[in-house]
Amino acid sequence: MGVDWRAVLAARRAPLRTDATTRLVLLGTAGGSNPKATRAGYANAVVVGDAAYLVDCGEGAHRQLWRAGLTLNPAFSPGASRPLVRALFVTHLHGDHVMDLANLLLGSWPPQPLPIYGPAPAGLPIPMFPPEAARPLVVPEAPTPGIRELVDHLVRAFAYNINLRIADEGRTPVTESVRVHEIGVRRDGVRPDIDLGGVVAGAGAVAPDMEPVVIYPEDDHGVTVRAVLVQHAPVFPAFGFRFDTPQGSVVFSGDTGPCDNLVRLARGAEVLVHEVIEVEQLARRLQRLPNYLAVRNHLASSHSTPSQVGDVATRAGVRTLVLSHLVPGDVDLTEDEWEAKVRPYFDGEIICGVDLDELPLEPPEPGSPDGGH
Repeated sequence: MGVDWRAVLAARRAPLRTDATTRLVLLGTAGGSNPKATRAGYANAVVVGDAAYLVDCGEGAHRQLWRAGLTLNPAFSPGASRPLVRALFVTHLHGDHVMDLANLLLGSWPPQPLPIYGPAPAGLPIPMFPPEAARPLVVPEAPTPGIRELVDHLVRAFAYNINLRIADEGRTPVTESVRVHEIGVRRDGVRPDIDLGGVVAGAGAVAPDMEPVVIYPEDDHGVTVRAVLVQHAPVFPAFGFRFDTPQGSVVFSGDTGPCDNLVRLARGAEVLVHEVIEVEQLARRLQRLPNYLAVRNHLASSHSTPSQVGDVATRAGVRTLVLSHLVPGDVDLTEDEWEAKVRPYFDGEIICGVDLDELPLEPPEPGSPDGGH
């Protein structure tokens, strides 16, 4: 039977809480698409007053959004003061970062415009591992779609449900709310809505050196979002995002190995939310897989170990390092164990995330050592 997940969950600390009106919310803190008993899939929210901004939507994001007191549809809670989601930002198109996208759209049916910022089509051959492998791909005529095609195909897949709601319930088509903005690099016939610039030479060069690029200009809540390409080979494009608010800045690494672009993006931020992996902790489980070597290669080369995470946070000079997208992310390691693995490499505050943690971005009040959490 192994470790009892109920005991692990019962022993886990309660989610952090804050009264700050500008805050970070960790909706889900697990990485990977395998089933988990104690954590939801990777998703986050930046809350600024009555507005919220989502970063990724892993498994359970729709439920967690509601649990966090946020909403995509104000009609669901008339009279309640739930911050309303203004936009969704997707770091990359691995399933564990977009698994709940259909649920967000079809479950909440947002009546207001919902901008979705995410990857443009890769436009590159998908490299094989090992290189000499020859494996047939699905949808060979369009094997590397971007976020626009992903949304379009979701709508097509759920067309019957959508049309029933329109015809039988008088709803406005949910498609009228979605506003897709593809981010990428202009090349090889790919023409993204937002061009990050730079040159990508071949499938292996997924994160050439670059400066952060504004992808979401300052809005009426004083929020600006910047992006860089990060090192999540063979995935391209994969992004890190920085949210600058009137009260402080929070950076999301996305999935990445060590990457100078991320250091530039996070420089001087109050909070860095960084993925972390412990490959050796996974070794026994991975060895049972028929594709063990390929999976291990991907995990070791395109994710970040505790020492690498601490190095990025130190070089960037951030105040608080939040560990999330934990792999393994269920019953294998406690929060204290994760933090202890990183502490030798970073002198600032380290928090191993728990689902529904809230962290203030506002400066601590005088005389309040924890700033509200």
